[in-house]
Amino acid sequence: MMKFSSYALAAAVSALAATSALAFPDKPIELVVPFSPGGGSDVSARVFAQCLEGQIDQKVLIKNIEGARGKIGEVEVRDARPDGYKLLWAHQGMDMGLATGRSDYNYTAFKPVASTVAMNYGIFAGANSGIDGVESLKSKVSENPGSYTIGTALNGFSHFAALDFLEQAGVSVDDVRTIPMSGDKNRIVAAIQGNLTLVPTAVGAAAPYVDSGDMKPVAVLSADRDPRLGDAQTGQEQGADSQFAMYFTTYAPKDTPQEAIDTLADAWIAAAEDPACQEKLGKQSMTVVPAKGTELDDVLAKRYARIEELADKFNLTSEGN
Repeated sequence: MMKFSSYALAAAVSALAATSALAFPDKPIELVVPFSPGGGSDVSARVFAQCLEGQIDQKVLIKNIEGARGKIGEVEVRDARPDGYKLLWAHQGMDMGLATGRSDYNYTAFKPVASTVAMNYGIFAGANSGIDGVESLKSKVSENPGSYTIGTALNGFSHFAALDFLEQAGVSVDDVRTIPMSGDKNRIVAAIQGNLTLVPTAVGAAAPYVDSGDMKPVAVLSADRDPRLGDAQTGQEQGADSQFAMYFTTYAPKDTPQEAIDTLADAWIAAAEDPACQEKLGKQSMTVVPAKGTELDDVLAKRYARIEELADKFNLTSEGN
């Protein structure tokens, strides 16, 4: 019988471990979307998963785990085995949960992989409101404070986006009545019917109604205009520097090995920087904001600081959820 020295055995174990590490990933990766199919989170994840084909050796499979405003899916990934095979696709809503007391964790409970996709967001008004930009909004509100309304999901993304925009535009939130209303479609229909003045929503959701003449874009909350809206100006162009896109970041469980994170991050960034991927995303009013490593850490910290600032300034609590 052949005998191995302790040195040879140690070398064999080391080689086996190295081979195992190099093999990652050796099975499909599950990307959890903590919301229902068909929404912005789901669409962005599925488009980007297509972009990952050819950038990583395994398929990236989308799994929707909805409930509790994203918490059920988030917690499943947070508590999953940290091997790089179960990941989370999340926007700033997770951070808003902590800032408003709705949950006891934010992005720091995970290990960030990469930031890749930004869904353009904007403020829109019903066509009969007489509001078609920041100046007309300020003028109307100044003339009749309290007569205009904005619909938001309290303490949710639309609420924070609205507050950020109004503050940057110099419009007092006390002069615009906030109407609790969840769902892009519900807010859009209410505005078209004249029951709501302003709608914070994803550009992709509002664009068909802008095309039909039922809604007017007030401001795009991004650094650049959205081609889907033609000449519609950004808030920044109108003196309201509110940039509040829905930024999607991929997260892994906290103790996931750095080697796996690096492999995933490289694939995610390569996909985001592929012109073909950018074209696919552009058709859905999405852009890319690739970041990983320390750059991503800085970006996430800055985004959370703004969310916490808004929550503190406007005294947002979990009572409105």
